[in-house]
Amino acid sequence: MARRIFRAKKTAGALKAAGFIAVVTACVILIYIGIGSLSTTQEEKQAEIAQDAIIKAAVQCYALESRFPPSLSYLVENYGITLDEDKYVYHYRAIGSNMMPEIKIFPKNAAGGAG
Repeated sequence: MARRIFRAKKTAGALKAAGFIAVVTACVILIYIGIGSLSTTQEEKQAEIAQDAIIKAAVQCYALESRFPPSLSYLVENYGITLDEDKYVYHYRAIGSNMMPEIKIFPKNAAGGAG
């Protein structure tokens, strides 16, 4: 009888240890996923800020020159825009001199992005 009680306690201890390890592992995985999500959100926010800066420069060009810039390189040369081509993919398509160009910026390491 004494042996059965000892085995039951030993088995219960092993189950508690296994449960503890499972809970700790789940917590570590959730933290890892959360940090990855936060990092992606930060990269997207930085790309949005860079995109807004280019849009503002294009609008300033239109206000000063009565036309939108023909290219992104025009904004770099004449309006002090700096591009971080290691970090972002830039999409700039001029539609016409009197129409706002299509401007999009994507982080290079975003899922499904070019990187």
